Amino acid sequence: MFARVKKTGPYEYLQIVENRREGKKTIQRVIATVGRMEQLQAKGDIENLVRSLS
Repeated sequence: MFARVKKTGPYEYLQIVENRREGKKTIQRVIATVGRMEQLQAKGDIENLVRSLS
């Protein structure tokens, strides 16, 4: 699993994603959308999330 930032229109969202293989293809599945980046940065939640995942 890994975290990625997905841009949709003017907004950026933080997502938790997993990779899995189906046959010869790699499929990405979004486990959770954590929230909008600017809101997470304003609250300071990104640092807390990184600490809890490590």
